[in-house]
Amino acid sequence: MWRKLAIAAAVACTVVIIGLVFVWQALRGDQVRTAIELRLSALLGQPVTIGDLGISISPLFSVSADGLRIGQANVLAPALSIERIVVRPRIGPLLRRRVIIQDIELRGFVVSLLRDASGRWHVPPVTPAPGSGEGSGTTIERVRVVDGRIRIFDETARGEVMSTSSIDDISTTIEPTPEGLQLASINGRIGEAGIRGAARTTKQSVALEFTADEISDGDLPALLGLLGTERPSFLQLADPASLTASVAVDRASARLAGKGTLRAPMVALDPLRIQDVSSTFTISGDRLQFAPMTFTLAGGSHAGSVTMRFDPSRWNIDSRVNGMNVKAFLDALTGADQRLEGTATVAAALSGRVDQALVQSASGRLALTIVDGVIRNFPMLAAIDRALKLTAQEQGDTAFERLAGTFDIANGSARTDDLVITARDVRVHASGRISADRSLDMRGSAVLSPERSARAISSVNELKGMRNAKGQVEVPLTISGSLDAPSFNVDVASILKKGALDELKRRLRRIIR
Repeated sequence: MWRKLAIAAAVACTVVIIGLVFVWQALRGDQVRTAIELRLSALLGQPVTIGDLGISISPLFSVSADGLRIGQANVLAPALSIERIVVRPRIGPLLRRRVIIQDIELRGFVVSLLRDASGRWHVPPVTPAPGSGEGSGTTIERVRVVDGRIRIFDETARGEVMSTSSIDDISTTIEPTPEGLQLASINGRIGEAGIRGAARTTKQSVALEFTADEISDGDLPALLGLLGTERPSFLQLADPASLTASVAVDRASARLAGKGTLRAPMVALDPLRIQDVSSTFTISGDRLQFAPMTFTLAGGSHAGSVTMRFDPSRWNIDSRVNGMNVKAFLDALTGADQRLEGTATVAAALSGRVDQALVQSASGRLALTIVDGVIRNFPMLAAIDRALKLTAQEQGDTAFERLAGTFDIANGSARTDDLVITARDVRVHASGRISADRSLDMRGSAVLSPERSARAISSVNELKGMRNAKGQVEVPLTISGSLDAPSFNVDVASILKKGALDELKRRLRRIIR
């Protein structure tokens, strides 16, 4: 039995060796090499030269070649390059002395794109002229890409060129069309996220469509690098996201444009967490805009837009959140237990740099409205009552029906000129600043309701001079200290002085009349 096995193995080895020699003899000539060069040159629109073909052990009955050259040599980007080709013939036709190549594998096929310092994209000057090479007596049925890459190179303001991102492990089939080339059924990865899609190239544009179902946090630098922007330091994916995109570079304008959809169960905008993110997006030149973008934040629903510009690397947001739990939001934003409660509507137009923390870098304007709320340990109403010699409220909280104002945000601080707090029997108008260190510097006035004004006047008769046209007493108010230990001051002396002066003026007018 062992002898029979040995004989069978020897016969098999002999067949393989004869097959390899036969393939080698059939394919080693200039005819086949020229046909391959012509076909690849026609497909890629640039002259392709290959060296001598050599026998390849794997896959069996094939030949391969290294050291290929495409177009200009020593060009980093934009450029095309191929590490190695593998030629797999059909054995049957070879026995009849016909050369039919089942496929040519382009292994390590790299397309390098350059984005210059002005944001213009430069792609390899591919002008396809599809052909099959039959005129040389050789038929080539298919050209495939194995282990391909699309590399993105960025030019700095100083003219330096560096690789910033890539799509890796690309496998696809290159098919000629009347307009150019079609790369069908692309599979690859961005970072570690698998993608699938298709690409095409014509005289007018180079386009790519792809879908990525599982984008993890570690894939974000590679994904954003494709678009020419950095990963914001405060951005993280708490759960994998999905993305569908269609992008194209217009050869005439050298500009990138595209559109797509994004979905993410949870995104961390440190220190905030937003859930159920869903958005369509568009890419136009140096701008990536998500609009409309919906998500939930602290129980509130968001509708608005988020914009990122690639040069400089900035983000912009134009958003509105309705029904938000303001305490939950502030607790998450500051990392501490906050004293402001209520249901909020926030409209924000903010911007910042992607390489800086969210809270410190944000600048712009924010409009805030809170209803049915309370400010814990903020005894503003009690301070007013005590100053006017009314029965002071026992609790140290300030309950209100509505708090509204617009804030200019910069350097982690907020300034307002139109803050209004409407509480029971009092309405406060204030302006000033809430600083990054939580200090308060605000001034304004408290307007008492007619009923409370009457009680105050009965307690301090001089307050009559502080009434407005509606019979409401207006008293000046300053708020200082900090959010943790606020201090309130009602200038009773100036109130009494003004009230007495107004009363004197009234009496003088009666005497003159």
